[in-house]
Amino acid sequence: MAAPAYTWEFAYDLWGDRVPKVITMEASASLETKVGTLLFMTSGQLDNCTDGTGTMIGLATEATSAAATAGDPIKVELIAPGMVIRGTADADASGLTGFASRIQDIDAYQRIHVGDVTGGFLSLYRVVPGTSGLTVDCVVTNFDLGQAV
Repeated sequence: MAAPAYTWEFAYDLWGDRVPKVITMEASASLETKVGTLLFMTSGQLDNCTDGTGTMIGLATEATSAAATAGDPIKVELIAPGMVIRGTADADASGLTGFASRIQDIDAYQRIHVGDVTGGFLSLYRVVPGTSGLTVDCVVTNFDLGQAV
């Protein structure tokens, strides 16, 4: 599967000065990533998050040059509870209230889907000022490493 069009980045930590740890894990068959692709675990391997994935483990820290073979090494930045990631919304998110939804979903392009609050793993923290409501800061609420408390 092709790498999603949109990417995310670690922005800051609400609970202190932690930064994501980078580890190497196994890729799933045909995985393609960009730096900042949202990843989740499936059968012990990393794959791209999509609409309805429901969980996340972290962000790809490297781009693949071709589709991966199952088991290929891929580096991932582990995102922990309270860490904020910054990405793109599929529409103006200015009308959303911070932390009102715990399960905001993404679309197939890895943009936060403003109108979908089912099957997701993000909670909108805030809309970045001066971005027409299209750049958002979110926290992860459903992790592959265990639920956020």
